[in-house]
Amino acid sequence: MEINEEDVKIDKLTMDQNILDSVIDKTDIPDLEYDEEISPLVADVVENDLLSLLESKIGNSHLTSDNLIDEDYEAELGAHVTFSPSLIDAESEKKTNDLRERIDRYGIVNVCGTDLSGRPIIVISAVNLPNADQISQEKEFFHSHQHFFDVLLEILCGILEKYVESEYTLVYFHYGLKSSSQPSFNWLTKVYKMLDRKFKKNLKALFVVHPTMLFKVLWQVIRPLISSKFNKKVTYCNTLAELGAHIDLNILKIHPEIKIHDASVRPRKSSVSIEQIQFGPFQQFKVPLQKIADENKGDPIPLCLKEAVIFLRKNIDEEGLFRKSGSFERIKEIQNLYNYGQPVAYHTYEYHVAASVIKAFVRELPESLLTDAIFNEMMSLQALDIVDKVEVARDLLSAKLPPLNFKVLNYLISFLNEVTQHSAKNKMDARNLSYVFGPNFLRKQNDPEFGLVNIEKINNFVELLIKYHPDIFN
Repeated sequence: MEINEEDVKIDKLTMDQNILDSVIDKTDIPDLEYDEEISPLVADVVENDLLSLLESKIGNSHLTSDNLIDEDYEAELGAHVTFSPSLIDAESEKKTNDLRERIDRYGIVNVCGTDLSGRPIIVISAVNLPNADQISQEKEFFHSHQHFFDVLLEILCGILEKYVESEYTLVYFHYGLKSSSQPSFNWLTKVYKMLDRKFKKNLKALFVVHPTMLFKVLWQVIRPLISSKFNKKVTYCNTLAELGAHIDLNILKIHPEIKIHDASVRPRKSSVSIEQIQFGPFQQFKVPLQKIADENKGDPIPLCLKEAVIFLRKNIDEEGLFRKSGSFERIKEIQNLYNYGQPVAYHTYEYHVAASVIKAFVRELPESLLTDAIFNEMMSLQALDIVDKVEVARDLLSAKLPPLNFKVLNYLISFLNEVTQHSAKNKMDARNLSYVFGPNFLRKQNDPEFGLVNIEKINNFVELLIKYHPDIFN
């Protein structure tokens, strides 16, 4: 569509202060916890630059009634922008790995299990962003603060790419962002344009925790640059309790400073209620494996797993098995049936609901299936050749994994191996399945040293178990 230049000049993206005041409800804005003056991020949003961005962004799209771009993901995002030549000036693979570990050391981005619908959770913590002074001390790796953010973007896109192949949830902790550590507005615009279709379309929920007045103002300013579909996915959470209504806080990696700040935030009046856990007489979820086995006459394999696997075998050729998430309401319904000893008629549910029940069971175990006792040995496996990896993995699991954990893990991995044998149709090979189950098989959300590099190694270990199940478990 053609843009009426006169109309655009008059509107100036609604940046007139009176209009901004009208769209921001000041009674619903938390107190500023840092920078009292307008940050450089606002200064970057000069009218001419923003106007040109809007014109380039609209392109052939049209605006909705509330001045949002009604973006067609298939047309607008399908032809995504390709990455420019590598920003990582690495002389060797070791240099690349050093950069990745250097970025990961800051703990800016983490993958923390799955949400209540079984979708992977990616957490971004602004409090961990380094400032220019910190980066200047790492000239061996980063030429400038801007170079750090460029490297951050490229490395994280590569690491997170597999997680966003399926539906996922994003949690952004805004508290702790300082003007000295934040990226430029142009960089943020670059990120939005650079991330291809699957990053945007497969994002099902974006939770912004502890938003400030400045953040809300900026969001109103850039709304015309963002598709209407994307805007609908955003939810503000003024406290951790509000976030807890959507996501189990126990699985998230939350910086101590964020928790301290949250304790100082006065809770708002809200209709949101956090559900209390109620255990049924035949509880299958959120309880130790020993309790399930005791009530199951010694059978170590929970009934909820057995019946879900039986049903999924009939749908094993379905494309994206375990990738697509089921309805939270349907998953909860099945969990309650099992917890109260009622039969579950899986044939009345969609196959991805059954798959989500399995993911929920693994995620909600009080202790991970792969325990902390084998963590260090798992991390050291990476340098071995494949024959030694299989042998060490076999000895490690049989020697250090509790018997019940071993039996349940064997049962699940055996079925996942079976799924990979149909990967030509269901598109779920061992690598794809490792990204689905790895973050839930071993959870270390309270370890400050645990980052994306460690998660990648766990995924590699889970992939090994799936590929070589007969050699490792038999």
